Parts: sequence; C-alpha cells; structure tokens
Amino acid sequence: MVRIHSGDLLKSDCTIIGHQCNCLGVMGAGIAKQIRTLYPEVYKADQNYSIPFGEKRLGSCSWAWVENQHVGKRLVFNLYGQHRYGRKGNNTVVHQLEQAFAKMMREIESVANSHGEEWIKIGLPFKIGAGLAGGDWNEIFPMIEKVSHQFHRDIYLYQLEL
Repeated sequence: MVRIHSGDLLKSDCTIIGHQCNCLGVMGAGIAKQIRTLYPEVYKADQNYSIPFGEKRLGSCSWAWVENQHVGKRLVFNLYGQHRYGRKGNNTVVHQLEQAFAKMMREIESVANSHGEEWIKIGLPFKIGAGLAGGDWNEIFPMIEKVSHQFHRDIYLYQLEL
C-alpha cells in the first residue's frame, strides 16, 4: 500500500530511502542535492557505481548504508530513472524508473532477511520523478502502487511542506 505523509523524508523514521537520480553523476538539485550533502556515501556510491555514467544506468540502482540521527542505520538508493537533468521537458523514463524500483525492492528482500521485517520502512519523495525531472505523476503514481503490491511492501511518500 502507498501512504502519503506530510514532512521531510530525510528527517523521517524511514530506514530505507529511494530517490530518482540522473545517469550523469551530478546530484546537483532537489532532494538528490540534499542527499549528496547530508550523506556523502550515497554520492560516492553513485560515482563508483559499476555501470558507467550514461544511458546504460537507466533502470538500475546504486545504494549506500549511512548513519542517521533519527533511525541509526539507513539504506539510501539512487534510482536511475532519468538520463539527463534539467527543467525542460520530461526527463523521467517511467518504465526505467519502474525497473529501478523493482531492483531496489529485490535488494530490500535480502536486507529484510538480515535485519528483520520490522526494521523495514521504505520512504520516497512525494511526486518522485515528476518534480524537477518533469515526469507525469499520473503515470508514476500507479507504477509505485503496482510495485508496492507486487512486492507486498508499504511505501511512504513524503510531501515536504514549504
């Protein structure tokens, strides 16, 4: 089930966070920039990812374990659902973002085996892929619901109120 909450995802009690990244290794705007600043390990995972920068990253994900004052250990995923960056046009490729989500969810299965089901709480930014990347939320939201149902996991979307 997908649940929508008001608040700052990065200050939440989510033990797992996913956010959309471009495939060029920039992480220079939006929540990606905040994550890069707050968790340099996540940016390092992006820079050192085994798939080189470029379109070949689409549909994949990289991740890093970080320490967090709210939940202790947290796992943060870079979901490669857009090739380029910029505010013009639709940079999100929904079927590639879906593949990246599915890969994240499979990785979460192995984490659940080692950390326990009760540890798992998955958070995403509200309108992931539809903000700066310009994707169509009317396509992205049903895809998130589909993946949530497919993997039998609740996903919490955090809407930052400015």
